[in-house]
Amino acid sequence: MFLMRFTERAYVNYTAEDVKNSPNSAVRLTFSNSHFDPQLGADLYNTYLDDYEYSEEVGFDGLMLNEHHNTPTCMGATMNLEAAILARTTKKPKIVLLGNPLPIFDNPVRLAEELAEIDMISRGRLGSGLSGVERTVSSLSNVAHYTSRLSPDRNWLCSIAVGMPRTWKSRMTS
Repeated sequence: MFLMRFTERAYVNYTAEDVKNSPNSAVRLTFSNSHFDPQLGADLYNTYLDDYEYSEEVGFDGLMLNEHHNTPTCMGATMNLEAAILARTTKKPKIVLLGNPLPIFDNPVRLAEELAEIDMISRGRLGSGLSGVERTVSSLSNVAHYTSRLSPDRNWLCSIAVGMPRTWKSRMTS
């Protein structure tokens, strides 16, 4: 059995009344950042990272991360950053990324290099998926929704580049 830890890493300092009074009575896209307390946010980020490290101590086989944008239901807006931290602070569990939203990256090779570096730091423990983006994320990222699906050329480039560090030998060129 493979036991994995996952949490959305929510921001918790708002009320149902705050949501009701927000535009569209929603926490996605239209929820004001005026409810965000930076000190509490810093404490929560560190608590969630501590929780993942503790998960290794109690025997979890994997640590799964995801990302969402403009919502307090998930503070992880850049899961690769959190993955890089966990790559360095943990030793055994797989680090699984639920899906990098490839269409919001201008340069898929840059993303592939970033993932490859995390994989190297973790000594081969990174597992990364790729995803398209939903309409809410594409509008926030200034990406036309009809172009936000995974395209074969971007998917291929990223897949090739993620595997490069494991196959590079002494024939690297500059």
